[in-house]
Amino acid sequence: MPEALVIPGLIAIDPHRWDGRGQAELVRGALAGKTDLPELSDWKRELWLIPREVARRLAVRPPEERADLSSCPRLQARLAEAALVVVDEATAGKAAFAGYMTISVSYHRVASGGSVEVHDGEGVRGFSGEYGDLLGQVAGDGDEVDDERRDYRALERAFDRVLRALTGGALSLYDVGFADLAAHLRAPEFAALEAELAEIEAQGAERRPLAESLLAALDAATEDEVALPGGYVARRVREPAFTLRPRGVLTVSGGPIAVPADERWLVDDVEAFMPAARKARIDQSFARRRSQAEASRRVRLAVLVAVAVVVCAALLLR
Repeated sequence: MPEALVIPGLIAIDPHRWDGRGQAELVRGALAGKTDLPELSDWKRELWLIPREVARRLAVRPPEERADLSSCPRLQARLAEAALVVVDEATAGKAAFAGYMTISVSYHRVASGGSVEVHDGEGVRGFSGEYGDLLGQVAGDGDEVDDERRDYRALERAFDRVLRALTGGALSLYDVGFADLAAHLRAPEFAALEAELAEIEAQGAERRPLAESLLAALDAATEDEVALPGGYVARRVREPAFTLRPRGVLTVSGGPIAVPADERWLVDDVEAFMPAARKARIDQSFARRRSQAEASRRVRLAVLVAVAVVVCAALLLR
């Protein structure tokens, strides 16, 4: 079975699993290997985002300028590539009032619904509602799609395609994921991430010739299944165009949204991408969480003991 292939800014064939193997989408382009589609099905929140240049105009500092990253040049440079900046709702409202583009993306797993809205200074375009009404239109049958018929990551791909349509292809859900990651990094993670980026950079230099030959073979492919250098077998999935309209509880703002046809390539049974530095970072993260959980448990136990002592003392004094 083939190994994951990740060369940031060129290609990513990565199943994004903790371990083992799985199906991977072949992603290419500027964001390949730098971010992934956020897992919306785990969300219970809403993000507001503005383009980096808008943040500058509003004196909003981007994440890489809010912390001391002088010892982490790779991480600092990577974060500076994010096209979007996460802001609070008030700042997004200020940007929209000034006529700048703002984007909101939400999903709530309990309600099984969410929204994508783009404010462009002239109005608001987007949708809000349950995922079944959205995926039914993506599938082209107009019916709701239940969990058994739902493809892996179909929800994220639908949000991604609509966002790209709303921004003329300029922005995608990958950009949202990138900005979200940048906004939530914390100082204890900086050094480990810098080490991970250095390791991936070294690996990428060695495997770039393979990646370039693979991409050339992919560009020349005429069939929907093609064997690629490195032992990869890629399968093309064609996604037809659709027009998103109000349906059921799904509302569409600014008129129907024409979403163009798309295609993607999938590779089955790819080994998980787990550089040594990434594994160390994940292990450290789990260790911190265990330590925090143990500290919280000790505090609760101490409180219970104190309460018990007070109660016993009160009973003895009666």
